[in-house]
Amino acid sequence: MGVKGKWEMSFRLLGNVIFLIGIIITIIFDFYILQNSVVYFLLVLSVGLHFSLILGFKFELKFLVDNKLTILTILTIIITIILLLGLILSQELSKSLFFLFLTLSNILGMICWDFSVSIFKKKKRIFLVGSLMYIFTFFIFRFSVWMKNYYYTALLLPLIIVIIGIGTIILAEIKLIKKKLIKFIP
Repeated sequence: MGVKGKWEMSFRLLGNVIFLIGIIITIIFDFYILQNSVVYFLLVLSVGLHFSLILGFKFELKFLVDNKLTILTILTIIITIILLLGLILSQELSKSLFFLFLTLSNILGMICWDFSVSIFKKKKRIFLVGSLMYIFTFFIFRFSVWMKNYYYTALLLPLIIVIIGIGTIILAEIKLIKKKLIKFIP
């Protein structure tokens, strides 16, 4: 890849980092919605386990790659148990539903982040559709609660950061496609 392609690729990577920072800030702000430190810990634990697995797959750790199906099955069982514990410990029906949907929304954000710089068309579609769903769930499950309870304009910061990250990735890829420096694999 020439010198021109390196600039766009680093711009694309910058978008990936900005996207991840936005998701992390969102997870931090989710404490204000849940207002229960034990339930919040379970949310962070479930998303953290998922994030650790994604990093392990990205770095192609031999043990993880060789036992992918087994590890995914075990992780699914563990996250299901964590979700059930969170639902039980939430004590209120509305809080338990928020816990469930916030956790699933954050995991969706992590999946989108994982696929954000993929060169495979199927994964790129998952990134685009998943990102739109993540932004949509942000408005439904976060913005409505924050608007009622807090000064909401400052709490839109995570959403703005996520949108900037997604936009940066997409713009860099459009430039790379126009320069014919990247081609997505079917």
